[in-house]
Amino acid sequence: MADTPPLPPEQRPTPRWPLILGGLLGGFLLVAAGLGLGWYLFYRPVVNVAVQLPPPPPPPAPPGPDQAQVKALEDQIDKQKAANKQIEDQIAALKDRLRQDVCTMKDPLGTKEPGKEPSQTPIPPGGQKT
Repeated sequence: MADTPPLPPEQRPTPRWPLILGGLLGGFLLVAAGLGLGWYLFYRPVVNVAVQLPPPPPPPAPPGPDQAQVKALEDQIDKQKAANKQIEDQIAALKDRLRQDVCTMKDPLGTKEPGKEPSQTPIPPGGQKT
């Protein structure tokens, strides 16, 4: 083959590799920017709401008991003891009343002894009439 003479600079073919490389690099940067913005604007807030960290533990309690609270609790305990004592007294009084003799039609004195008859006159079979 014959050697072709060199072409003048105006007619020389320009290389295409810088355009291809620039297009690929620009496309990659656009895709990366789109993914970054999508993550920042959409994915991050959704994940932060869906997967929340547990709340931090409460601060430790003070080293000693609060004297005002201790005094208030002791006062409350004393009041409750007084109320319990009053209820226990009521229960004891009611138990005593249950043990007492009961007056009925058959036993008006409430003796509860089957062999002992009352000293009063018996009630007539028709009941009392006034």
